[in-house]
Amino acid sequence: MARIAGMACMVVLASCVHPTESTTDFIFQIKKASHAEGFQWRMWQDAQQSRVCLEIRNPGDSKILATVYRDSATWSSDAHRSETAVVLGPPERGLATLSTTHLALISAWDSACFHWSGGAYTEFIRWEPALGKLARSEARDIGGKPEVDREKLLALRPAALTTYPFGDPLEGVNVRQEIPVVPILEYLESHPLGRAEWMRVMGWMMGELPARQADVKFQQVADSYERLRLDLAQKPMKPRVFTGSVQQGTWHAPGSKSFIARLLADAGLDYIVDADSERDNVKVPLEEMIVLSQSADAWGLVLHHPETLTRASFLDSDERHAMLLPPTHQVFVANTAQCDYFGWWVARPDVMLENLVTLFDDNHPWSYDVEPCFEWIAE
Repeated sequence: MARIAGMACMVVLASCVHPTESTTDFIFQIKKASHAEGFQWRMWQDAQQSRVCLEIRNPGDSKILATVYRDSATWSSDAHRSETAVVLGPPERGLATLSTTHLALISAWDSACFHWSGGAYTEFIRWEPALGKLARSEARDIGGKPEVDREKLLALRPAALTTYPFGDPLEGVNVRQEIPVVPILEYLESHPLGRAEWMRVMGWMMGELPARQADVKFQQVADSYERLRLDLAQKPMKPRVFTGSVQQGTWHAPGSKSFIARLLADAGLDYIVDADSERDNVKVPLEEMIVLSQSADAWGLVLHHPETLTRASFLDSDERHAMLLPPTHQVFVANTAQCDYFGWWVARPDVMLENLVTLFDDNHPWSYDVEPCFEWIAE
């Protein structure tokens, strides 16, 4: 059976990014993602051919939220099918996206925007090929404020609507019987490459060729990220940084096992937060945070500021900011009004990693043709 399952991986998943741990029982084989915790493939052999489905799992408790099949024949042949089953529509209908982040995960491997048929919150889209399709009515705006336009979605009839479980506007709605809905959990991943690896899910849903294209692109991103990370691992001096924001008098900072904590560590920085904290945000009293900030070399945060952000405007925006400045007065920001932090940059953690490295090392050249996302606040 192990031999059969191995053939299934070769036939169905033509591109398996890195050899990863597999487990086999008497019925099927599991192929895990390289870095992502939220999805895996399950493969088996029936009387006709090798079969594969995609299992989307909560990274926290491994509960299966959706089992995705490319066609009904694969669904019917699965002896382990359950109520979480989602059977995709014809791939030529493309994917509709509830989040602009999902669109970025498509754009990573589909430069012509061929496999995107429409989405919600289109006013936040920055990808020119997608904007062009909307302008030519080749893709449809399905709303998003205050909710998705279900009539437009039904008229579009995409191969699937990619959504998110938290705050899903279609939960419990009958439209799910007409439109396959696939939850995308990239925002729950604690590894930058884990988030980017969800591009492989988007490609897989569109068929064999798109799956290979997405696998190749992710491999390029992963290799680039790992090369730089390993170079930085030998760095002797690690600048101390903290990040987060003040809300109602309490400091909220990413936990030590969060995406941003891993990114900072891989960039050769020392993230000063409780080492025992988890992925979720950590609440720290403002008074304690003021003391902690005085041992830092820099403060980093993500914010939205429509105009050019200067030190003066930053300090004027909240009087508590002055109390949290580190002794160096160095503050770096990702201004979402100027960079697509929740879009393109999610799919390119290798570029984001180099962005942080060049920020703290003047001798490290910037090698990409995009403007950096993280920048020092101007005087």
